Amino acid sequence: MNESIYPELLKIEKENKEAYLAIVIDTKGITSCRKGAKMIIFPDGKITGTIGGGEVEHNLITLVKEKKIQKPTTFTFNLTGKNTQKDNEIKLNSICGGIVQVYIEPVNTKERLFIFGAGHCAMELSALASRCGFYVTVIDDREEWLSKEKHPYAHRLIHCSFEEIEKNIKLNKNDYAVIMTHSHNHDKTVLKQLINKELKYTGMMGSKHKVNEIFNQLTQEGRQQEKLKKIYAPIGIPIGSTTPPEIAVSICAQLIKIKNNK
Repeated sequence: MNESIYPELLKIEKENKEAYLAIVIDTKGITSCRKGAKMIIFPDGKITGTIGGGEVEHNLITLVKEKKIQKPTTFTFNLTGKNTQKDNEIKLNSICGGIVQVYIEPVNTKERLFIFGAGHCAMELSALASRCGFYVTVIDDREEWLSKEKHPYAHRLIHCSFEEIEKNIKLNKNDYAVIMTHSHNHDKTVLKQLINKELKYTGMMGSKHKVNEIFNQLTQEGRQQEKLKKIYAPIGIPIGSTTPPEIAVSICAQLIKIKNNK
């Protein structure tokens, strides 16, 4: 057994890293792979553990790097030169002459949602978005608002100054960001740090008047209007929402719409 992969799986879960678990479920004939062997493959091709090396392992890593695995799948790697007539069969040129079946499953590939602000609307959104499958991180400069009592479904709570977002959080192009702090100035401060990042979604809560005021200020400071046009603001699907639960539904619906490419 590849015991070394289990601590790595726990770390992946805690840090919400994208990874893929591969398990050899059957072998026939001569092959370097053994039944029950496991490994973790990361999107950049790095691995933890091994299923035996060789062409089978190399091809699995390639499948992950080329984003060809979207759901749990069993692949049959055929090294015999003969057709096995199995689904997802991959023929390999090898002198081994064996057949290897490998089950591979995406691990912990939730979309990451960062909520800047931990107030009443954020409390509702962190709960609803988490239930809808997002990995939720809530950020605020008020420690008293960052508690499991207020955000029981959030995966991470980060206490830091809104002026030091980039020092405390590493964002990538697949991340979602919602700005709903307790101050217009803080909203602007956060947006200034996010506007040049290529995120999947960046939204800011507020009235049209507030949004226009902040956008005008940023334009006067030299921010490009083309980038401001990509910000979802006012945020959410227009459903006439007024209460924090209704606002959370409006925002979460928009997040799901983006996630599902609708």
